[in-house]
Amino acid sequence: AANEADEAARARAEQRRRREIERRMRPRTHEDFEILYNELEAWRLLETSKIHDAGLGPDLKQATLKQLLHKETKLLQTIDRLKIAANHENRDVRIAKTLADMASAKRWECEDGSLVEVHTPFTTRAKELMQLYNGLRLPLLTTDERLDVLLHVKWTVKEFDCNLTREIVELIDREADLLNRGRDPKSMEGLRRRVANLFLHFIETPEFNPEASKFTVSAAMAEQETKMAALAMQPQPSAMVGEGASRESVGIQV
Repeated sequence: AANEADEAARARAEQRRRREIERRMRPRTHEDFEILYNELEAWRLLETSKIHDAGLGPDLKQATLKQLLHKETKLLQTIDRLKIAANHENRDVRIAKTLADMASAKRWECEDGSLVEVHTPFTTRAKELMQLYNGLRLPLLTTDERLDVLLHVKWTVKEFDCNLTREIVELIDREADLLNRGRDPKSMEGLRRRVANLFLHFIETPEFNPEASKFTVSAAMAEQETKMAALAMQPQPSAMVGEGASRESVGIQV
């Protein structure tokens, strides 16, 4: 029994260690970024103390402090890039969950108390739109596959006539023309993001996707929370405290 308890304790400790490494290598939450900023500040304070205690001449001391500042700036830029990637990933996760919730079957309770899952015309419509959106986001499609996805999206939005749908159709026609001309897909990344974002707006509009009416408020709140979290992630120099960290513990290479 004692051996089993020791083994379980070691397993939990290893799991915590892996989690801490993961939080530094792939930060996703406000708390994860706080760890990085605090450890970076602790490293800066430690390195600054070492420089002051090294007995260097004024010129060499100044040059060494300048090198330290350069390294700190590079590390801050790396953290900012990680933050941007995390915001994008968190947004993608939120969108995927919202679309899946829209497309999920309704659960109805029968007279005998059992539950039955039923797809309604609205959830079926939401599922079709989700599949089209996911198709727009798929990488590495052949030209014919991409054109097929674009055609389905085009005919879907053309059921309605408004500024949004006309803009989507115009962008789809532009991309289709570029594809037929043999343009490199990498040069169309911005255009493809625009098409996907506009089609997402289409999906989130109850007029085009009735099931979206149940998610409009929650989606807006989630968007506001995302913006607030991004603001909260901004580093506060006066709050960056900590001791005993090394540059390697930050988990970023200079």
